[in-house]
Amino acid sequence: MSSVTEAWKAWQEGLANKDSSKLGEFFTDDFQFVSKSGTKNRQETLDWTAAGGNPTVLDNLEVLYENDEVAVIYHSANRPNVVMALYTKRGDKFSHCRTVRQEV
Repeated sequence: MSSVTEAWKAWQEGLANKDSSKLGEFFTDDFQFVSKSGTKNRQETLDWTAAGGNPTVLDNLEVLYENDEVAVIYHSANRPNVVMALYTKRGDKFSHCRTVRQEV
């Protein structure tokens, strides 16, 4: 089973290195990433990550809850923004990520 910490670190490294190859291992084929800017499918998410995001810098991960079905995390992104995200799991991969970003 993939942990949200492993997936988050792959996403963090992917954005920093503009390489989403490791991140794709954590997503189902029908993965969806939902954020304020819209919904991206798996390939769009990987392409966005490989482009470096907006650029996006992730830091300070805190896992609030995780079990075999969901994970809830909190982290910083392009300070002064913080992000809360809900990940849904299917089998050993993540099928959905919904984020809410807030300036603090």
